[in-house]
Amino acid sequence: MDDTYANEDGNIVYLFGLIGAGVLLGTGIVGLFYSFGFDAGQESYRTPLNTDFAQVGFSGLDNIGLLTAGEFSIGLVVAGLLIMVVLNASAWKSTGGY
Repeated sequence: MDDTYANEDGNIVYLFGLIGAGVLLGTGIVGLFYSFGFDAGQESYRTPLNTDFAQVGFSGLDNIGLLTAGEFSIGLVVAGLLIMVVLNASAWKSTGGY
C-alpha cells in the first residue's frame, strides 16, 4: 500500500496551520503601513506616516517613530513566519524531503 497519504489528519493540520500563518503574516504586513509616523504636536497622538507625509516633507524624516501598531504588526509578522517555518520543516521531515 502506498504511504503517500497515510496521515490525512496531519495534512489537514498543516493546511489550516499554513493558512492561519499566512493570515497572520498578511495582517502584520498590512499593519506595517500604519506602524510608522511622526509627532503631531500632542504627546499622546502620533499621525501615521502614510496619511500625512505631505505635511512632514522629506526634511521631517528624522522625526519618524514607531507607533503602537508597529509593535503589534511586527509581532504578527514574526509569529506568522515562525509558524510557517515550523510547519514546513515538520511537513518536510514527515515526507522524507519530497
